[in-house]
Amino acid sequence: MTLKRPLPISGAWEHPDAYIEALLCFSTTSVLFMNLCGGVHMVDFLTREPDLYTTILPKDWISFFEQHDVQDIIRLLLREDIENLRGAGEPSVDQSRTWNGGEFPPQSLLEYIFNIRSLTLQREMCISSSKRIELPKQVAMHMNRKKVHEVECFSQYVASLSDTVDKRRGEPVTHIVDLGSGQNYLGRTLASSPYYKHIIAIERKHQYISGAKGMDVRAKLAKNPKAQYSRKDKSSCDGYDGTPEVTVSEMTDISQPMIEDSRVSDAPFPDAPFSQVLGEISLQPGELFGSPTTGPLREILPKQEIHSRGTLSYVEHEIQDGHLESIIDHITSPSPAGASDGKGKEESDARLMVVSLHSCGNLVHHGLRSLILNPSIVAVAMIGCCYNLLTERLGPNTHDLPILQSLHPRLKETGTSYDPHGFPMSKYYENYRSPGATTGMKLNITARALAVQAPYNWGLIDSELSFTRHFFRALLQRILVDRNILPKPSVPEDVFSDGPHSEARSNSFNIGSLPKSAFKSFTAYVRAATVKMSRDPIYASQVQEHIATLTDEEIHCYETQYLHARKHMSVVWSLMAFSAQLVEAIIVVDRWQFLREQDSVKDCWVQPVFDYSESPRNLAVIGLKR
Repeated sequence: MTLKRPLPISGAWEHPDAYIEALLCFSTTSVLFMNLCGGVHMVDFLTREPDLYTTILPKDWISFFEQHDVQDIIRLLLREDIENLRGAGEPSVDQSRTWNGGEFPPQSLLEYIFNIRSLTLQREMCISSSKRIELPKQVAMHMNRKKVHEVECFSQYVASLSDTVDKRRGEPVTHIVDLGSGQNYLGRTLASSPYYKHIIAIERKHQYISGAKGMDVRAKLAKNPKAQYSRKDKSSCDGYDGTPEVTVSEMTDISQPMIEDSRVSDAPFPDAPFSQVLGEISLQPGELFGSPTTGPLREILPKQEIHSRGTLSYVEHEIQDGHLESIIDHITSPSPAGASDGKGKEESDARLMVVSLHSCGNLVHHGLRSLILNPSIVAVAMIGCCYNLLTERLGPNTHDLPILQSLHPRLKETGTSYDPHGFPMSKYYENYRSPGATTGMKLNITARALAVQAPYNWGLIDSELSFTRHFFRALLQRILVDRNILPKPSVPEDVFSDGPHSEARSNSFNIGSLPKSAFKSFTAYVRAATVKMSRDPIYASQVQEHIATLTDEEIHCYETQYLHARKHMSVVWSLMAFSAQLVEAIIVVDRWQFLREQDSVKDCWVQPVFDYSESPRNLAVIGLKR
C-alpha cells in the first residue's frame, strides 16, 4: 500500500478527501440507506403497521422485486455488471427491456447499487497464497481453518511491518504488544520460527492466559512447569552441536523466581496450580526454555537483553484507555532483583508495536490512541470486529429509535450522555454537518451490528438459512405480541419524517442461539425458544401460560398466514446486508482519519490482510510514529 493510496478505495476517487466527503454525504442524506442501516429491525418486521416492506421501499422497486427470485436479486446487488444496465436511456425507452426474464431494474435501484459499490472499501488482500508462510503443525493446534488463515496472514504482515518501521526509523521494534491476546495464537506464532519476535500479550481473562500457557506446553514451545529436566552428555556422539537435550518427567515441580509487588525472590512455589503460573517463554530452534512466575501483577519478565530467539510475556489486565506505559514498564524495563521501590530500574529504550487481531468494540480505539499517548510505542496495526460493541461519543446509544439518530434534531437536547472512548474518533467526523442533520457523524447499534455481515460470502444454502432464522424470529415476535406478552411497537405514521414523534420502543426477548434442529420447522423453533423464554425472570409465567400451551396446529397456522412475508423479509435483509458495507467503511475510515489528524503520526493507511472469503473483517488500520 503506497501512501498515494492510503485507503483501499476505487480508482474512481482521485483523493481520499473526495471519497470521505462522498461517503459521509451519502450516508447522512440517503433516507433509504439510513432506514436500511439502523432504521429497520427484523424482529419487528411482522408487528409494525403499515409494514415496512411497502412503506420504506419505492413502489417501482417493489414491482421489480415481485417478478424476481430472491437469489436473482442478490446476484443483481452483488455480482451483476450494472454498467451496461444503468444509464441506458430514458425510462420510457427502458420499458421494453427485460432482465432475467422479468421486469428491468428501475434506474433508481441501479443508481443505489452503483453508489454502494463505489463507496465500499476494496477488500483484496495484499499477500498472495503462494508467498504465505504456513504455520508449523504444533503451533496451529486447536485452530480452525479460519483462525489458521488469519494468524498466518497477520503474523507475516506484522513481521513485514516491523521491518518497515526499522527501515524508516533506523531502529528496530523491540517488542510487539498484542491487545486482547485471547489464547495467544498470534503471539505464539510471532515468537516462533521464522519470526522470533518478543511478544507482550495483554489479556483481561485469566482463563484465556491459562489456556494459552497450556497450549504453549502442548505445542512444545515451553516447558511443563511440573516437569523435571535433565541434560544428557552427548559430546561423544557424531553430529552433536553442543545443544543439550531436554527430557521431561511429570514427577516433580520446578522452583522459579516469583514476582510480588515488583520484588523478586528465590522462593519456590510447589503448591501453585498451573493456572496461576505465568512464566517467560523463550524459543529457539531445537531448544525449550521456560521461567514460570506468579504474583499479584501476573506479569512475566523477559530477559533484559534482546536475543535472537523469541520471547512471550503475559499480562493480565483489562485495557480501558490508551495509556499502556505503566502496564508494560515492568517488562520492558524491569527492576533488579530485590529492589522494592523501583531503585536501580533501568531506563527503557524499548520500541513497541501494538497489534490486535479482531479487537472487539472500543479496544481498537485504545490501541490506536496508544500510539499517541505512549512514547515507547512507535507503530500500531489494528484489525477490528464486533462493531455492535462500540460506544457512541457524541450521544447516547439509539438502538430503540426507528431511524438513525442524525435524523432527529431533538436529540441535540438529550445527547448529553457520551463515552469519550467511543465512535467517532476523528475531529472531522465530530464536526461533520450534513444538510438537515445535526452536527457530528452518528450511528446506532442496529447499524453497527449490521456492519459485520459478509454478503459476498453468501451461498444458496447459508443465505436461505439466514432468511429462515429471521423469519422464524419475527414470526415468534408476532405471536408474543398477539398473546399480549410483549407490547405492539408504536411507530410514526411517516417513517421518513425527521420531525418529533414518540419514541418507538418494544420490549423483547433475547432468544440467543438455538441448536440447528430448532430450524427444521417453525414448530420446532417455537418449542426450543419457549424453553429459553421460560427462564426469563419477568415473563416466565406468561410464557408458560400462553406460549407453551400452543398446539402444533396453532403454530402452523401462524406460519401459513405470514408465509408470504418471508420473501419480503428476505429482500429487505439482503438490501440491509448489502448496504451495511458502508457502515464498516464509515467506522474504519474514521479510525484512519483520527491517525491522520495527529501531528505525531508520520504515516497511516488501511490495508486488507486476509482473504475476504475466509475472514471478511480483513481491514487493518496502520499507523507509524514520526
